[in-house]
Amino acid sequence: MSYQYASAWQRLMANAIDGLILLLPMLLLSSLAFIDISVAVLATVIGYGLFWYYSYYFHGKYGATFGKHFMGIIVLDRQGNRFTYRTAFVRGLIDMLFAIVIGAVALQALFAMDFSHFQSLGFFAREAYHESFKPDYMNLIINLYGYWLLSEFLLMHSNKNRQAIADMMADTIVVVKQKSKVSAVA
Repeated sequence: MSYQYASAWQRLMANAIDGLILLLPMLLLSSLAFIDISVAVLATVIGYGLFWYYSYYFHGKYGATFGKHFMGIIVLDRQGNRFTYRTAFVRGLIDMLFAIVIGAVALQALFAMDFSHFQSLGFFAREAYHESFKPDYMNLIINLYGYWLLSEFLLMHSNKNRQAIADMMADTIVVVKQKSKVSAVA
């Protein structure tokens, strides 16, 4: 079967849509973090876990996140079939590792700060205060994640199947959904 591979633009827009979808629950979790240190820890763990689990669940169950569905693209295995949760796990492994590391550093900063002072601050001041306790190597981690995403984007342009590294790891392709052809019977 012949496929039209998804363009980098379609994939980028799908990720932007998914980011907007995740923004609301992330803001809600962040706004609850001032209640108590245990709520802040839970919000941090859930927030970073949600980032990865969203992609894992929807790719494993449907082959597409909401963003991909909206953009009319789907992830399939190289044979053109839906794939398993195991494949979705492999495909999202690097993102999961970054989420774990960044989440762990965020927790480290949370435990290092004066929580009663944190509680007394407004939303944006709380975020800035929390950021001030993150170690300098956090910038390195964020930059490495940015380089990872850039390498994914660049590699998509260098092969005929438009596969990113994660697609190669999981042996998947991202394609434009095939339109169903229904013929009228007269």
